[in-house]
Amino acid sequence: MMNLQTLVGTELPVIQAPMAGVQGSALAVAVSNAGALGSLPGAMLTPDALRQELTTIRAQTMRPYNVNFFCHAQPAMDPAREAAWRAALAQRPSVRQAVDSSYPQRLQDFLRARGGELSRRIRA
Repeated sequence: MMNLQTLVGTELPVIQAPMAGVQGSALAVAVSNAGALGSLPGAMLTPDALRQELTTIRAQTMRPYNVNFFCHAQPAMDPAREAAWRAALAQRPSVRQAVDSSYPQRLQDFLRARGGELSRRIRA
């Protein structure tokens, strides 16, 4: 039986999850260069943006990488079903996202705009 490293040509049996909308080529390059399979989320990119990200990846690594796209059929809208799950969620207590001060400023701003609270790491 073939193992994952042999199948995808990596040193480590790790595939980085592509995170559409929040990640570009830099993370995919870093993961690939570290010996795992870096992934570029391509579904939300325009053709020109995808070309640029792929050019960047090819310029920064010779290791394998993955390009991920959404390939599922869009479900039909069901207003009654959506109203039911929104009502169920409205009855649950809200969960606040802790915003760690070590996060990049852009991520801190994003989370705070959605009700996040700042936390600090305490190191021993």
